[in-house]
Amino acid sequence: MRTRDIRRRETGDLEQEIARLREEIFHHRFRGQSEEKVDRGMVRKHRRDIARITTILKERSLGINKDLEAEAGKGK
Repeated sequence: MRTRDIRRRETGDLEQEIARLREEIFHHRFRGQSEEKVDRGMVRKHRRDIARITTILKERSLGINKDLEAEAGKGK
């Protein structure tokens, strides 16, 4: 999931996405304990996506807008 795509989504939608990703991680780990083959890279990818989403939600709660700051930095 790209940061640009995450920033375009609404807060409620992002919170639902975090819940969905956490549930998928749980199911992947559960399947791993039952000796099925599990793609461990998927767990790592989901954890990183959750981190990206929570960072953007925190930025929104603090009123930080990274898109505007990045554009201002390009002009220098």
